[in-house]
Parts: sequence; C-alpha cells; structure tokens
Amino acid sequence: MAARFRVDLRSDTVSVPSLGMRNAIAHAEVGDDVYGEDPTVNTLEQRVAALLGFESSLFMVSGTMSNGVAARVLAEPGDEVLCGTSSHMYVYEGAQCAMNGGIQLHRMDEGPDGLPPREAVEAALSRGGDVHFAPRTLLCLENTHNILGGLMLPTKGVRDLQEMASARGVRLYLDGARLWHSAAALRVPMADLTSGFDMVSVCFSKAMGCPVGSVLAGSRDLVQRARWFRKRHGGGMRQAGILAAACIYALDHNLSQIEQTHRWAKSLARAAASSAIFEVDPEKVDTNIVILRTPGVSSTSVVSMLGGTGIGCLAVSPDSIRLVTHLSLTDRDIKFAADTLAAFGG
Repeated sequence: MAARFRVDLRSDTVSVPSLGMRNAIAHAEVGDDVYGEDPTVNTLEQRVAALLGFESSLFMVSGTMSNGVAARVLAEPGDEVLCGTSSHMYVYEGAQCAMNGGIQLHRMDEGPDGLPPREAVEAALSRGGDVHFAPRTLLCLENTHNILGGLMLPTKGVRDLQEMASARGVRLYLDGARLWHSAAALRVPMADLTSGFDMVSVCFSKAMGCPVGSVLAGSRDLVQRARWFRKRHGGGMRQAGILAAACIYALDHNLSQIEQTHRWAKSLARAAASSAIFEVDPEKVDTNIVILRTPGVSSTSVVSMLGGTGIGCLAVSPDSIRLVTHLSLTDRDIKFAADTLAAFGG
C-alpha cells in the first residue's frame, strides 16, 4: 500500500520499525509473559525500572492502558483524580478512568509552563475530610506535554507540587509517554525527572519508534498490583518478547538519536514562521512537537491543503495544527516539509 503522505507529521506514532528493529523482533527469545516466563520482557522491565529509578516495572500494551491502570492502582473507585485540562488523560482516553475504574477526573487549566498553578492545586486539595465531597487522592502530571507543544515541565514547579501533594497524603503519577525527550533536551538522567512520583509510565510507540508498547514503573508492591489491573484490562500478553525486543533495540539504538527530532522540529518552526498563514515562536519549541496557529483560517482546511501537498498533520483546535517529528523521517523529508510550510499561503 502506498504511503498516505510524502512526509507524515501527524504524530510520532506513525514511525515504523527499522530493519534492525525488525531483525530484533524476529530473533527474540520468548516465553509466556502472563506466567512471568518471557525472558525478553523480563529484561526490558528490569532495564526500564533501573533507567527510571524504580524497583520494578510492567510492560503494557499502550500509554493509555498505562495511565488507566496507574490511576486504578493509586486511587480507589469513587475518588477524584486531579489532572490538567489539556492532559492526555483528560482529553484523549475516552473517559477510561470513569468507565474502567469508577474514578472521576477533576481538571485544572495548565499555566504556560504546562503545570496546573499552585493555587489551583491548593484549592483542589482544600476540601479535607468533608464527607460531602469525593476524596481527591492522586495528582497526575504530563511530561512532555503533548497538546501544549511537547513542552518540558520545569523541575522546580514539579517539585513544588510534589511537596504540596505529599504533605496532604496525595499520591503522584507522571504520564511520561514522551519523557525521553525531556531527558534528552535537558541532558539529564531520566531518573532525575521521575524522582518524587509514585508511578511513572514511558511509551515506546511514540518517541522511540516501536510498533507497540509502554512501560509502567513503580515500587515492587505497586507494580504487582498493576499486574492484576493489566489483566483485567485485557493486557495480559503471552509471547510478548517479540514486542519487548523492539523496545530493547530502541533503548540501544534509538534513544541516542532523539535530539535529532528536536533539531528538525525547530527547522519546521522557523520555516513556518516565515509563512503568511502561520504564527509560531521557534524559540518556544522544546522538543519534537510544533504547534502552528492559523489565525483567521480554519485549521481543518489547512490540514486538508497541506495534505494535498504531501504533508500530514493534525488539527488540534479550530485555529491550530500540530506537527510531530520522529525517527522515521530524514533530512530530505524535513527540507521538503520546511520549504512547503515557508511557501504556504504565499
């Protein structure tokens, strides 16, 4: 089947496994993971736990499943979970916390730094033990922040919210689907960015170029509890080593290449800034996601027109579109996309 777009920038989930990754998949040593007998899955879980600074981790089908299982592990049915208005958990997961866990999400508008303001979190946690209200037991953050353009969360702001939540006995979860990008951009160990959270997930089918997979990390007890909920969500896989092998390959070969996607994103933003149609500040592009505003023009019409030129992108609001760079692209792809964006609307 022919590719839908010459350059597909809709998401990093459209990246495809390289030949080396396919070979790793083909030669993976496997066993039954539900019985804990898949050696490749076990190796991946050990490596990711160490990378994130936790005791244990669990291979999951997707980032959405990781988020839903984590919420169920860290909160109880009838609880309210605090999250951002623009967070993936709130916007893109089909109300799974309510459907699968009996958990309600309480949203708070994020500030320009990607975090809910401290005063909003304080207000949300001020109910105490009043029996008129549902317990608020979990605070969820997202790093990098997808809808806000691959924004990296500021370490000090995260620490402030962690201290406040911990003082009130509220647990903390990090949706780190694209956390790889923050670590690469800041050039710090990933464990530096996960400290203070009870559980953290990372996704391999986005930044890392794998066909499937996410990993949820935490203490040994929390991960064991997550194993029960993964099974209930239908996520108990058998010879899952053929998928985990792709993730191990990505750790060995793709993780070191992630900064290239940031340079590409900056190039696209600079090109778009010279167009008569788009508004963007290239200096505010942190990682691999570019949000282009289209004031006065319907974003869906822009997506359609760009698609006609061979560039795939997504409308994320009535007047903005999203471009995402990924490891299946080349310098030639980026030049074509940049030239097209710069000339667009001229």
